[in-house]
Amino acid sequence: MTSRERASGNRKWLQQRRELLLYLSLIALVFAFGTLGYVVIEGWSAFDAFYMTTITLATIGYGETHALSSAGRLFTIVLIFVGLGIGTIVISSATKIVIENQFARIFDGRRRMEQKIAELTGHTIFCGFSRLGGLAAEELRKAGTTVVVIETSEARAEEAERLGFFVVRGDATLDESLTKAGVERAARLVSLLPRDSDNLYVILMAREINPALFIVSRAEDDVGETRLKRAGVDKLISTYRLAARKLSDALVRPFVTDFFEVGGAGSDGWRIEEIKVPPSSKVCGQSLKDLALRQSTHVGIAAVVSPEGSLEVNPGGDTIVSAGSTLIAIGWKGDIAKLEELVVS
Repeated sequence: MTSRERASGNRKWLQQRRELLLYLSLIALVFAFGTLGYVVIEGWSAFDAFYMTTITLATIGYGETHALSSAGRLFTIVLIFVGLGIGTIVISSATKIVIENQFARIFDGRRRMEQKIAELTGHTIFCGFSRLGGLAAEELRKAGTTVVVIETSEARAEEAERLGFFVVRGDATLDESLTKAGVERAARLVSLLPRDSDNLYVILMAREINPALFIVSRAEDDVGETRLKRAGVDKLISTYRLAARKLSDALVRPFVTDFFEVGGAGSDGWRIEEIKVPPSSKVCGQSLKDLALRQSTHVGIAAVVSPEGSLEVNPGGDTIVSAGSTLIAIGWKGDIAKLEELVVS
């Protein structure tokens, strides 16, 4: 928050405070007016006059404290109209202040969130916060990735905020929403909108704004897959095919399925992780045999992905680790961290 915004907020708070003091003063003045009137007109005690003023202004309908004279009844009528008028003003003004403060808190919170999103780099954007997207976003957050959600549904947006994600309320198919989410500075984008046509539009816009963006999307059918691949999606997921494969694996290879369910889930146990080798890494140009990663870090290298994207499963000791390649490692979480430190440093 800037100094100008803080000054504006302080001025508004002082103004509201003066208004509240004014309203309290008016209420006190009405009670004093009523109490004094009954004391002067009817000759009552101060307590009886205050009690009569209270039940009159509260419109409770209790009986008169003492029998009223004609002048006293006329004064009571005037007191009722004055009290109702001032009471209406006070209640409406106080309600206005409460509503304004509620809206101010909501908009201030969203403005602060927008400012935080504007400072993010290398984050992941989720277009849509469905059940599938929520589970995937939670796994990414466990892995230490910052997630920004774009959602049109207020209920889903509130749920994402409650879970601690950054949220942009808007339509992901609009440039404005993608810009607010920081797509030009993001590293990854996941488009899980219900219709393939909407996912296609998001991919085209995001790719135009950030050509280096890694994009993952879903497809409902073969036609959608073809179109999304042409649009430039990097990784395409067919939910029905994936579910069918998981079901068949659970039936035919249940222990293998359990093995992969545990690995890569961000648990404190063992993980399957991929580590990209930067050009400045000291492991560049060395063979797996010379690096002896199993002996030094207790991590196994299950595969090596070349910079061109070719996959070498169960690589031999003669495999050379080159800059830009990716190591698929299997090991305990702490050992994986040691390997990451060795490769990245």
